[in-house]
This record gives sequence, C-alpha cells and structure tokens, in this order.
Amino acid sequence: MLHTHSKDEQAHSLAQKHYQLEDNIVSIVRVRVGGTAEVEQQKNEPVKLLEVSETTIPSGIMPLQFGPEPGMGYDYPSIIIEVTPDEYEQIKTQTLSLPNGWVLGEEIKRDTEIPQ
Repeated sequence: MLHTHSKDEQAHSLAQKHYQLEDNIVSIVRVRVGGTAEVEQQKNEPVKLLEVSETTIPSGIMPLQFGPEPGMGYDYPSIIIEVTPDEYEQIKTQTLSLPNGWVLGEEIKRDTEIPQ
C-alpha cells in the first residue's frame, strides 16, 4: 500500500498514476498558491495538478476537486485541471488565467523506469 508523507510525494505519485492511465498526457505541472508558501503547506490546501492532454476538449479552466483517500496513501485533497496544449500555452502567456491566485509550479516528468 502506498503511504504518502508529503504533498510533494503525493503530487509525484498522482502524476505518475495519471501518466500510466492516460497515454495522451503531454505534461503535468504542479499548480501552487501564488505569493506565499505557507498557504500551500496547510493540510486542507489541495495538491493541484495541471494536466496537458492532447485528447481533452478545449473548455477553459475547470478544476475538479477530489477528497483525500488515506487508504490509497493520498492524505491530502487534490484538484486536477485538464487542458489542451493550446490552453497550456495561453496559461503560460497569461492570456488564460488560473483561478484563486494560483500559479504554475514545476513540471512533474513522466518516470522512465517501469515499476516492478
């Protein structure tokens, strides 16, 4: 059973699971609250991932929220935002805005090793 110890570990674990489930994901980027790291560290602040998918329909920013799943090792709530590559470019150039003062964080790369 997976046990998550930090939000960073949960973000990485969720990203890898989503990469495995959906081949059309081009990139997954962590989304953070802008301005202060303190808010991001609060237990009730969700882990936020922006998933760039070639097969999603352009629909703007539509965050989907999920509660924690401690039995699966996910101790924190999460939010997934799925966008097209074009929408991702618009977010990077600030033509399309993320809600709630959120900003793009680091990219979580697809693991190249096959889990055993």
